[in-house]
Amino acid sequence: MTYDEKQMIFTGAATPEESAALALHYEIATAARTAADSLLDLGRKIKRMRDTNGYKALGFETLGDYTKTAIGLNQRQAYNYIAVVEKLPAQLVEQNAAAGVTKLALLAQLTDGERQEVVAETDLQDVTVKELQEKIKELEEKNSGYAEQLCLLQSTTQPEADELTEEQQKRFDEMQARMEEAEKKRSDAEKAAEKADKNAKKLKSDLANEKAQRETLIEKARRDGAEDARKAAEEAARAQAEKALEVEKAARQQAEANAEELAKQLKVAGDEDTLRFSLLFDRVQGDVDEVLTLCDELRGDGKTEKAGKFSAALRKALESLAAAIETEE
Repeated sequence: MTYDEKQMIFTGAATPEESAALALHYEIATAARTAADSLLDLGRKIKRMRDTNGYKALGFETLGDYTKTAIGLNQRQAYNYIAVVEKLPAQLVEQNAAAGVTKLALLAQLTDGERQEVVAETDLQDVTVKELQEKIKELEEKNSGYAEQLCLLQSTTQPEADELTEEQQKRFDEMQARMEEAEKKRSDAEKAAEKADKNAKKLKSDLANEKAQRETLIEKARRDGAEDARKAAEEAARAQAEKALEVEKAARQQAEANAEELAKQLKVAGDEDTLRFSLLFDRVQGDVDEVLTLCDELRGDGKTEKAGKFSAALRKALESLAAAIETEE
């Protein structure tokens, strides 16, 4: 596998080891594009590439060759990222990511106490790299002076405190007290940072749970609302169909009653013409009943539109027949 610098991609067949390293490379490239927001993530992945020698599987001799060619970071910058994630607390990095990896790498060179003193007295985002370097140098020189003084006291006097002069004892006690106070402040700061980190993680978890519950409730309300609307529409359609069916039945029953009454009146006459008319009328009435029954069956099967067309056709035929009868009269 080789790296095409013009296309900025890896080419060639890949072994399983190369594929794993290539996948890690793509993750690193993505993290590099958003380094301001993912400094920790980028540093951890570069560190993993170094620790696993994945860059060798991609065809590079050193980690510096890989970072410079494949993701545009020179060797010093790459190791700055590694130093930051290895030596600085994650919370400190997250709070000062905007200051840049170079300033954070300078902090990584200090002891815990020195770093806390610099962070407490300096706005990392506003200070320049040069100004930060000078401040660190002053702090180291000051601390070096304290150490030399303490070493001088210990080397020029006997270990027993009662053999020190009063002035030496006083200076020794003052330095010892300052050291103890600095250590206590460092310990307290670490505990406070750990507690704040735990609280932040808990708050993040609580917010995620609350968001998930809210989305679940919203989705349930949406589903319930859609189901209620569907049921209401079905119920309205069913009620309308039943009402239309009742109207049709009432009309048919009235027509049947009228026909029976007419038949009775005709039979009373008792002549041959009347009997023949009665038979023909019964046949017509029977055909009308069959058409109405067919319309009822169609509605029962959900074919309301077709049933309506048949009913309208029957009504039109009966109206035409009634008009013809009126004309003959």
